Amino acid sequence: MDTERYQRTERTRLRRLPERGTYDRATVHAILDEGFICHLGFVVDGQPSVIPTGYARVGETLYLHGSTGSRLGLRPGMDVCVTVTLVDGLVLARSAFHYCKDGLSTTVGEAA
Repeated sequence: MDTERYQRTERTRLRRLPERGTYDRATVHAILDEGFICHLGFVVDGQPSVIPTGYARVGETLYLHGSTGSRLGLRPGMDVCVTVTLVDGLVLARSAFHYCKDGLSTTVGEAA
């Protein structure tokens, strides 16, 4: 098993512009370590939700700011998706089609 890279699966495979992505642990960890706000996606009673929250990484574990007693109903073992985005700059254009952002992002999907 390659410990320097995360395993690519059908679920984690990059579909659009895969040459611009990486599964390298050091790169993913660097993005997670630089950010401090993530977007946490989850489903409760069939209703999808995404909320911004704080987080911290210790080794291979992400600690999310929040409470299992909140009205959102997050519970240990729930499937979640955590996305962190670092924006370095914006590329503005007259057309929204040509506008974009420069930066890095990573998405982590696991059980809470």
